[in-house]
Amino acid sequence: MKHNVVVTTHHKTGTVWMSTVFKAIARSVGANYVDFWTQYDRLERALRPPFVLFNHDSTFVRHAGVLRRPDVRILHLIRDPRDVLISAMHYHRTAEEPWLLERPPGNDNAPYRERLNALPTEFDQYVFELENSTSSTIEAMLDWQYDRANCLNVRYEDLWQDRSMELWTRILDFLGFEESEQEAGRTAFWANSLFGTAGRTQRSHARSGEAAQWRHKFTPDLARAFVERFPEALQELGYEKDDRWIEEIEREAMVHQA
Repeated sequence: MKHNVVVTTHHKTGTVWMSTVFKAIARSVGANYVDFWTQYDRLERALRPPFVLFNHDSTFVRHAGVLRRPDVRILHLIRDPRDVLISAMHYHRTAEEPWLLERPPGNDNAPYRERLNALPTEFDQYVFELENSTSSTIEAMLDWQYDRANCLNVRYEDLWQDRSMELWTRILDFLGFEESEQEAGRTAFWANSLFGTAGRTQRSHARSGEAAQWRHKFTPDLARAFVERFPEALQELGYEKDDRWIEEIEREAMVHQA
């Protein structure tokens, strides 16, 4: 490895996928794999080079200095916020993560999962998710500093389509993996991708992983609710040039009603 590596994602942007891939890569090349939040209070001691540091929500707080280290290269993964919303809502309805099941401290509200499942329609559940957990995820994607010279910003959708692993090989090269290490990197990527070896086994965490699920799930009402909450997010993240995508959804809805 020519550089130490930082891999940073956001909730429902390929977090489990990338953590599994990079754990396998670190093991293959003899690097020290470090989970950012598990090691947060002792991170300086945990970062023994060569290391692969993984952060599942792209918030570094008092450890932001690691992103400026001259010996570090960063992979930052984002996803279409509309698909983040869909994936997060369905995941949060059944997931067993403690924060979903516990009553918020100092708050009389029911646990998150209970409140979500109590809502009468899928539309209401999407809006609840949009205004709560997914709101934080979208804001974090918007707040990321995208002009870091040592960072490669990659879309989940582009990785999902990368069956030839051409993009993945460019990523490995940018991160500083030697040519002799890149084959192990490609093997790890394919073995842990839903369209590769992992697709032939049961993966309880992921629903499908497909890109652009929003085209089949968004109604005109949900599209308008999304834009009301995040009017410029899709343009800022490069997923849309304008709001004409809403008109396409409206036309599609009219066809189904006819």
